[in-house]
Amino acid sequence: MDNPKRLSVAGLLIGLGLIAVAAVIASDAAGMRVPPIHAKVGPRVFPFLVSCGLALSGAVIAWQAWRRSFTVEDQQTDWAAVAIIAAGLVLHMNLLKPAGFVPAAIILFLSVAFAFGSRRYLRDLGVAVALALLAYLAFTRLLGLQLPPGVLQGIL
Repeated sequence: MDNPKRLSVAGLLIGLGLIAVAAVIASDAAGMRVPPIHAKVGPRVFPFLVSCGLALSGAVIAWQAWRRSFTVEDQQTDWAAVAIIAAGLVLHMNLLKPAGFVPAAIILFLSVAFAFGSRRYLRDLGVAVALALLAYLAFTRLLGLQLPPGVLQGIL
């Protein structure tokens, strides 16, 4: 028996919600006062990129929900994965200041990888360390933003 395709109100609301969040981020970024030293690439670039990504994702999700291009089976939720990711987010928020950005980001990355089914722990740890260090250095050195160094204060 075929599963009927039907409109997903939740999918439509999520898509429209992402578009609304993108609009708020773009509006805030546009209103940012930036010194003339950052005439080409400044602190507005990253929020605009994030808002574009959110708007595009929201539009795709809303379009799929409106066009009914997924079945009821596509809407199943893996609550264990949601709980693991939520726990990773809580750990990240609570460890950000005392441990620093890099260790907190590593824990968040590892929890998401585990929730998505990866069981290659050493590879995941290597990727997590590389991405966390790259993000930390990009934000602190290239963009001049302050991220908490935590336990790596003298090293980074």
